[in-house]
This record gives sequence, C-alpha cells and structure tokens, in this order.
Amino acid sequence: MRRPLIAAGLLGALAASPALAEMVALDPLPPSFELAGRPVGGVKPAAATPAYLTSSRIAALPDGALVIDADSGNLFRTDRAGKRVAQLPIGNNAGLLAYDPAGKLAYVADRAGSRIAVVGVGEALTVKRVIKTPVEPFGIALSPDRKTVMVTTIADRALVAYDSETGKERWRTALGREPRGLAVSPDGTRALVAYLATGTVDEIDLVETHSADHVALATDSNVGNTATATTSFARGAFAVTFMGEHEAVVPFQRETPVQIANGSENTGSYGGGFEPPITHQLAFLGLDHGRTRQVTATIGQHQPRALAWDSAHDALYVAGLGTDSILQIKNASQVSIAFGTTQQLQSCGPDGLAVDADGSVLVWCAFSRRVDRLEVGKENKVAAGATLAPSAMTDKQHDGYVLFHTAQRQVSQNGALACASCHPDGRDDGLSWRIEKRELQTPLLAGRVVGTHPYKWDGGDPTLRDSLTSTMKRLGGTGLAKDQTDALAAYLESLPAPRTPTLDGTAVARGKQLFDSAELGCASCHEGKAYTDQSKHKLGSKTLPEADTPSLIGLAASAPYYHDGSAVTLEAVIRDRGSIHGMADTTKLSDAQAADLTAYLQSL
Repeated sequence: MRRPLIAAGLLGALAASPALAEMVALDPLPPSFELAGRPVGGVKPAAATPAYLTSSRIAALPDGALVIDADSGNLFRTDRAGKRVAQLPIGNNAGLLAYDPAGKLAYVADRAGSRIAVVGVGEALTVKRVIKTPVEPFGIALSPDRKTVMVTTIADRALVAYDSETGKERWRTALGREPRGLAVSPDGTRALVAYLATGTVDEIDLVETHSADHVALATDSNVGNTATATTSFARGAFAVTFMGEHEAVVPFQRETPVQIANGSENTGSYGGGFEPPITHQLAFLGLDHGRTRQVTATIGQHQPRALAWDSAHDALYVAGLGTDSILQIKNASQVSIAFGTTQQLQSCGPDGLAVDADGSVLVWCAFSRRVDRLEVGKENKVAAGATLAPSAMTDKQHDGYVLFHTAQRQVSQNGALACASCHPDGRDDGLSWRIEKRELQTPLLAGRVVGTHPYKWDGGDPTLRDSLTSTMKRLGGTGLAKDQTDALAAYLESLPAPRTPTLDGTAVARGKQLFDSAELGCASCHEGKAYTDQSKHKLGSKTLPEADTPSLIGLAASAPYYHDGSAVTLEAVIRDRGSIHGMADTTKLSDAQAADLTAYLQSL
C-alpha cells in the first residue's frame, strides 16, 4: 500500500518533507480561498484532460450541452442558449454521465435501474444498448481510448469496467462505503474514486492489479496544542478530476464534531460553536514518482459538488451547491496558483460543470433544471437557460429540497451549515457529534422518516416538525417559518430508502428466521414496515439513559451503529461489541448464523 504524504498546513508540510520547501509563497488571498501550502503542480500548465475522463452531470457539445437531470430523470440535449432540443427518459435519481465526442455516444448511469444507458446523441437521443451493472451505478468515466467504460456502484460498492462496445465486463474491484465521483488519468494508468463517508480517495491501478490504494484526505486539525486540540474528518467528497496525468483535485468537507477552545468545550450545539464545525476544502493531489503528495485549500463554496478544469486557460471551476456560487482558480495546475473570481448565481443550485470550446462554463442548475452559461472575462456574465422540465416533486417537496441544501442563517449560525452538510444525499456522514455532553451519531434520513416518530436518539421530539425546529436551535439558526418547516418535512418524507446490496437470498431467508425467532426477539422492538416499535428503552448506556428504537431501513448504508456510533459494523452489533448491551442474546449464534443474520439486516 502506498503511504500518502499528508500536508495539512504550510509548517506541517515543510516539516514532513524537505522537498516541499520548493513551494512558492502566495500573496494574501481573500477569506473565501486560503491555500495551506503547495507541494504539487509544476511551473507550466498540465497537459489537456478530455472531459469524458471525468464523470459529470453535464457535457459540452459543439452546439450546446448534454445533461442528465436527477430530478425529472431525463437526459437533455440543449442548444447554446440552453433551450431544449431533445430529451430521453433515463430514470429518477439518475447518476452521472460521460460523453464520447468521437462516437457521439453518451454513457449514462441509471441509478434506480442498475444499468448504463448507451445513448446516441444526434437530432434525437436514442438508447443504442444497455449495460447491466451491480446495484446503483453513479459515477461513470471512459478510458482515454474510449474502449472501456468504468462505473462506481453505491449499494454494491464496486468499481466495474466494461468493454464500451460489447458491454462485456472486463474486471471489477471492491470499493468502500458511499462511492460517488470517478475520474481517469489522461495516460490511462489510474482512476480516482471519491467518497461521502470514508475520508479517503481510492487510487485504482488500471494497468495490472486493478487494486485500490486508500489515500486519506488531509484535515488540518490542531493536534499540537492540547488547549485547542481538535479531531477533524474529511467527508462529503462528491467529485474528483485530473489536471494532467499526475495531479488531481478533490473537493470535500472538513468536519469537527468536538471543538476545544481555551482548554474547554462547548457542548450545547453541533461541533461546539467556537467556529463553524464544517468548512469546505479542496485537496490537491500530486500522484507522480510512486507517491502521493497533498495540500488543502479552504474555500467559501458550500457543498462543492462539481468541478471542471479548463486546460486551455489552466482555470479550475468549483460549484458550491449550498452557496449557489462558482469559484474560479487561476493557474490551477501550477505552483503559481491564484484566486480568480467568485460568481454568484440566482436560484440555480449548481450540480454540474463543463467547459465549452470558447472557454465559457456551462452550469447545470439542479434547483431550476436549467443550463446557465457563464462567460468568463473582465466582467463575468451569466446567461440563464430555460427550465427544461417540471420537477418530479410537488411544489412543497421541491421547496424543501432547496431548503435542505441551502446554507442560510435560518438553519444555522451565520449560515455555516445546511441540512445536507451532515446528511449528504439524504444519508449521513458516519460521525458522532458531541451535543449536550452526549456522543450522538448522525442518523440516516432517506427512507427512515415516515412512521418512525418520536424523533432524536432520546425520542424527545414527538413529531418531525418538532425535530426540525429543535435541530435548527442546536445549529444556532434563527428558525424556519412554519411553511418552510412543512416543506422541509415533506421533502424528507419523500426521500426513497437506500438501495440494498446484492445478497444471497437463502442466507437472507435464514437470517429472517433468526430475526423473527423468540430466542433472539429482534422483531419485538423492530417491528412493522419501518422496523421500530416507536418506543424508548433503557439499555444501560451511561450517555443516554433511554434510547428511541431506531428504524432498521437502509441498515447496510448507515454504519456505524448505536446512538454513539460505537459499533463499527453489523457484525460488531451482533457480537455485542458496542457500548449498548442487553438487546438480544446473540452469544450462542454460530459464525454461520451471525453471517445469515447480517445478510438479513443488510436486506432491510
């Protein structure tokens, strides 16, 4: 395994490696962009990187754009003004796409249908063939010669490569929890996979082994001073892209669940409240010479969901979904990196970026389902396209969808957080936060809201509206109006449950028998459609005297477990290795029975 060199700050970087002393000092930059050092990049711009090497929601065409809308589930072709030319249904909550300009073919991840739709792009959009995939494909990219298509699958946690012409599987490799974006290097030797919940990026060898090295994303925790010591985690990495063969960039969130200042901590709110518990960063990765070098930059773009690199001008563009803005970074692949412009958008929700041949930036607006065109120059100009399709949500649900992803003072102190900050994609960040002197894990939301009251780990909030109101108070927000709270609740209630992975059906059936048996008694508390009795129980925890019975829906996607996250895996739950005890007596289960019970729990 390659051991990455993590340089979280300038002094730390210089101490870690004398070679990093060659970094060029930068002039002071605006608060929205703070570079922590520069151990990667050359003195000249990197070589061009074709767009189809990186998964995205949008691709530039010579006469417009191609975009996959997760809301309506349609693939759209637009003209240069953003007007719809053609559309093709793919599937609601669709994943990303890659476009082969030579073959005029789009490879689109149908997340719900577990397939890649290979679409001919002409005056009309036509499905040429279908490639079946493991469960829940999302990120998709092509090899440099366009003969191989690769896809990340969320539920089945695999990166799979197919012959792009025949659809025959060539190889696959296991991935971690919640994989998302995918990028392939221009020389075709490696791929990078971004994750929501692991704090790592996987570097996959595409030449020989197809195995993955786990590269930890750097967080600049202040571990040297015990009076201000913090532990931070990298989360929410949706996207990744290469800038030339040996440099890549990954946007992510730096989360600090417990904050210390002057030797003490404030435990009344998320993270402690001394500073925003979540900041947004870019990790620049140098991947040459058989090692990984890394440096981070703090940016003001909330929930940086999409990237695009303009190799002709060496400009990197980063889309902030939560702040409705786009950041430009000049000399992005060089040591002389510099802050460019920040462009504010209007009711857009940027979730995809592409660079046109003329250097303008095409922006996919997830909130309004339109393609905006950003003309970059002395005075940036944004030309808004037309809405391409109605939302598949009700008006109330859509209002809640926008609220869920928008950072504003009503939700959190100084607008530092959005609901999606800790619940990306309606999931969870896998962390336990110190709240009111308790370690409380971020719960999964998707599929777990309806019929699971009361809410919160202690069951203290009788309704979902009560729970949302108390959460805003903990976040330091001014509070939502009643109609806003209702809209947010409606959106959360509409979220589909996570897809379950591919499992052995006979093992699942045996596990269900164990789950329902009187000897274990699991079903006595985890009953009904949501697998909860909606009651509180005393389980002997020192940090939480009474705990609400959680829903088990989406259990395969919600590790770690218990209110404090003390059980890392389902096996740990079954083998009583967490902090909660006294639920079911599983000590007599054989290894085979434990595996069967685990399979059943993963199927929920």
